[in-house]
Amino acid sequence: MSVNRRQFIETSGKALAGTFLLPHAALSAIKEPNNGMQTDALESVKAMAPKRILLRSAWAVSNIGDIGHTPGTLHVLEEYLPDAEITLWPVIINAEVESMLLRRFPKLKIIKGTLTSGEGAPLNSDILQAFEQTDFFLYNSGMHFNYGLFNYEWNGLMGLMSQFFICQKLGKPYGMFGHSFDLWAQPSPYVFASVLNKAAFIYCRDGESLKYIKENGIKAPVMEFGPDGCFGIDTLDEPKGLAYLKANGLQDNDFMALIIRSYTPKPEATANNKDKLNPYQPTPEQQELDRERFAKINALVTAWVRQTKKKVLLAPEAFKEITAAKALVYDQQPDDVKPYLVHRHEFWNADEALSVYKRARVVMGMEPHSLIMALAVGVPVIHTCPFSFGKKGWMFRDIGLPEWLFDIDKDDTATMQQALFHIHNNYTAARNKAAKAMQFVRQRQKDAMQVLKLSIK
Repeated sequence: MSVNRRQFIETSGKALAGTFLLPHAALSAIKEPNNGMQTDALESVKAMAPKRILLRSAWAVSNIGDIGHTPGTLHVLEEYLPDAEITLWPVIINAEVESMLLRRFPKLKIIKGTLTSGEGAPLNSDILQAFEQTDFFLYNSGMHFNYGLFNYEWNGLMGLMSQFFICQKLGKPYGMFGHSFDLWAQPSPYVFASVLNKAAFIYCRDGESLKYIKENGIKAPVMEFGPDGCFGIDTLDEPKGLAYLKANGLQDNDFMALIIRSYTPKPEATANNKDKLNPYQPTPEQQELDRERFAKINALVTAWVRQTKKKVLLAPEAFKEITAAKALVYDQQPDDVKPYLVHRHEFWNADEALSVYKRARVVMGMEPHSLIMALAVGVPVIHTCPFSFGKKGWMFRDIGLPEWLFDIDKDDTATMQQALFHIHNNYTAARNKAAKAMQFVRQRQKDAMQVLKLSIK
């Protein structure tokens, strides 16, 4: 099952309540009418109970970045809050992703369902109980707090905000972990302010987003740079990954993985689709942007193959780009280059992708999350970013890798090629540079988790 950004906003009220219980002995004591337990004793029991975090995440299953946020953040929570009880409330999840998560995090609880049973229906009492029983509501990385960037779906925006209004009503603290903020068309700033000003913390995954919310008057107690949750990912599928590499003649440290981003419509798109960044019918301007961008990408691929004699894996971050990679890259390459290209024509889960990226020499891409995954396993990256898709690309600058970040609409091919070959020809230094960036990321993760600990009631 897949979901686009517009569908995400429209379905953001999804959840199913779980029943959260105190330890059995404590629960029995509370229920006993003549045990003499007073309010202060009850509070003591609550203080000793494991802290419970309700994690809102898992935005889609047709994009390994939207999948990767979840295991990455769960790993960070596991490392710094090992005794906490984590409940995942996914927007979209399938059996494959759920199985991956539970293999890696066997104690994880997953709740599914809807906030209401339909338009105009009352709030689901079980969902309310889930909020009542949690100690903190953590909203994971993404770019959902926008109005006018993807569309102008006001009802969808209000559905997104409703979960925070419930937290406010119940007195439950909440925070945002590694988010981007791109565009607040009027009158959305009033709604965003009513939620964000009351957050315990807001960690922005790029400095431009942090600047934007400050310029718009947001004054949460903690507003800092905090990397995307996907940086914490460590879920591997070694059997699948190694089998794929062997079947396609991809040797360790001997190929480049390439990830593209185009205006190619999603297979499920209809004429009613109003998503400006994922249009049903690309405009002439968008089609021209694709032509200009892929002229540069193809020149880089050709140069890489001819100078290194190493393969290029056309790897999908989003399902819709599988056919686009064939048409926009593979089919455009000269005959002497095509034998070195491996076009992956099946989608994959984030764990198999991570096992493949782990063996790449470099990962170059127009999307950020495959690059994040590569850095998490020590592989150097080149981000050829189309900034018209959002501010999130700036995160690579902000973790100390500005030399590996390029604006594909402004930077020329020669400049990007120079950076790519600098990595290839100075590989030990490049690996060390990637490791240093990840040291900074992990320190920011640690700092954010300390703030989360102090924010939990």
